[in-house]
Amino acid sequence: MSIGNRLGGWTFGLVVALAGTTVVAQSTEQVVAVPLGGSLDGGTGDRYYGVYVPTRFGGELTVKASAGKVEEIKGPDGAARGNGREIGEDRQGWYTFKVSGAKGAYKVETKFVQKAQSEKRPWNFYYWPTKADALHEPWAGGNGRADTHDLRGDDVRLVTPGGYAAPGQDVVMAGSNGLLETMPAHGDELTWFPNLYDDLYGHNGDGSLFESPAPLLKYDQLFGTSARQWEAMNTQNHDVSRWPGHCLGGAVASIAFNDPKPAPGSGMNSDELKALYAELGENHLNHRIGDYATDIPAGPPRPGPDPTDWKAPRVHAMFETHIRGFRRPLLSNMRAFPPRGSEFEVWNQAMYKYVAEYKAMPGRGPRAVMIDIDVHANSGSSLNGQGDEDRVVHYRYSLVYGLDGRVDETNPGAADWIAVGGEAMYAPLNVLEVQNSAWAGHNPYVTLDNVRSLDLANGGAGNPRFAGTPPEFLQVAKFEAGRSLPSVGGAIYANGAAANNVFANGADSNSAATAPRRGGFFGFFRNR
Repeated sequence: MSIGNRLGGWTFGLVVALAGTTVVAQSTEQVVAVPLGGSLDGGTGDRYYGVYVPTRFGGELTVKASAGKVEEIKGPDGAARGNGREIGEDRQGWYTFKVSGAKGAYKVETKFVQKAQSEKRPWNFYYWPTKADALHEPWAGGNGRADTHDLRGDDVRLVTPGGYAAPGQDVVMAGSNGLLETMPAHGDELTWFPNLYDDLYGHNGDGSLFESPAPLLKYDQLFGTSARQWEAMNTQNHDVSRWPGHCLGGAVASIAFNDPKPAPGSGMNSDELKALYAELGENHLNHRIGDYATDIPAGPPRPGPDPTDWKAPRVHAMFETHIRGFRRPLLSNMRAFPPRGSEFEVWNQAMYKYVAEYKAMPGRGPRAVMIDIDVHANSGSSLNGQGDEDRVVHYRYSLVYGLDGRVDETNPGAADWIAVGGEAMYAPLNVLEVQNSAWAGHNPYVTLDNVRSLDLANGGAGNPRFAGTPPEFLQVAKFEAGRSLPSVGGAIYANGAAANNVFANGADSNSAATAPRRGGFFGFFRNR
């Protein structure tokens, strides 16, 4: 077929043999098509080839020949291109090249890789679970009963001593002060996870002390508030699961703010400042969403028809448009980690980088491609400089591009979401562009002005109050002795469920496993 009108500067009636068969044209030259990301055997002599790049967002095009020399690589505008170089944006179409000087038969190969990274790299954070420390039956090797008799403080007994306890079942939990004060008897275990309302020190199972992050306790002592008490009273998750937490707030804050730098006189560390930002960002109603892919079925995706297929074009269009095109990160509920996570788990993180390899689909036109993409997100489990590695997930899907170089979203039935891998078990629930946020979390005592005053990287550099020596922080028992309980607001998760039933079962916007169907913002963050 004549492609003189497709190859830009090539206006003398060149032809393309789309199946690798040479088609004779009225010109003195012939062009043989090579599949994108594929190969073609049996080349002989000096010959011209063509390969079609479907995306307007650019990438690196590499051409190889097993013998001879690759030369005269030209884009659809007729301009010369460097081999293995970035082709640039709005350069979708046919690329031609010549193989010359080969002795005998040779093979021609092409490779197309698109790399993208946001201009601002979102910082890593910790998800600060809403569950307080608890004593529980060991997950393995236990005796099947509760063994701890003596309670301390306001701890709550869940299983009568000697009563049956399933593997991992909580037998004693923290009371309304949020602090587990009971030591486990032999046969029970204590599992400690840092949370927003921790004390300065915690107890190991042997009674020894270990240092603990204490973001709200320190905040209270700096500003004379009752944020820690309020958080402990109103946000405790009493379910055995520990994944519900503040990953939404942490992920959105990591996109919006610079990496925190504590003022020297604040006594805070970077992780504790990130915890305060996470609290400010946790109210999902305060985030304005622009472009989006949402309500994506979990799958997991598989070859052939399945419910995830029709979302693949929308998801990839989000990646190309925002991470590659605008160089901005995207918020996503990436669901559970392997190997045992459930589709109902919510792990909000910021996708900021990807590497995608494109390959033409055999038997289909040049605008139909299969894409293998590794997507990088920031860590939601980073604390004390550990766990700073990216979460890298792998997706494979096939889709079709339009002539304009954008993903064709008008015919999602032509797409196939084939697989997930890496640190993913399911397709993401959503991929979202966060346009802006109103920074006011559930906790009425934590304000943006206060938090920024502690942070030299986000507005606190001019505040002289925290330029001196940090205070000597007190433990909860001393600082809160005789203090009245907070009276602002009612329980968000009273008795394990939200008072307004927006997020049930002790969940917050990171764990809305049973949230009802609602429009607007609710639709972006709900789990099903």
